[in-house]
Amino acid sequence: MLWFTIELIGAAVFALILSVHDIRSLRLPNRITLVFFAWELLWVTLSIGKPRFNAISLMEVILLALTWGVLAVFLGMGGGDFKLLFPLALLLRTPSAMLVSLTLAALSGGLFAALRRISLSSHLPFAPFLTLSALITAISSG
Repeated sequence: MLWFTIELIGAAVFALILSVHDIRSLRLPNRITLVFFAWELLWVTLSIGKPRFNAISLMEVILLALTWGVLAVFLGMGGGDFKLLFPLALLLRTPSAMLVSLTLAALSGGLFAALRRISLSSHLPFAPFLTLSALITAISSG
């Protein structure tokens, strides 16, 4: 439990940094996203042989992030958000948790856009919705 808490705190720090950057500039810096990915890769490596590790689920969740990301990019999601899906997939570790997180992000982002009357052609910082939904899902399933 302590290891998961440390991992989650680190992920929350990266989520906050990336979300603030996305809100301010509508861009996600590759360096920070890459360090976040390395952070999660470290924790996945440390969890090998522990109850929270399942290699097949991990491969499935990465494939799900890739598939969903490619579809979302064609529908207008930015490339930075696409790259952000991979460290979040490593954090969540299971396809079901990833699907819950993506659904929550899409619903909350869509609701925000509707309430703010943001048109579909406008840019919306999506990292805050992705990261917050992933953290909520990780806490509830962790």
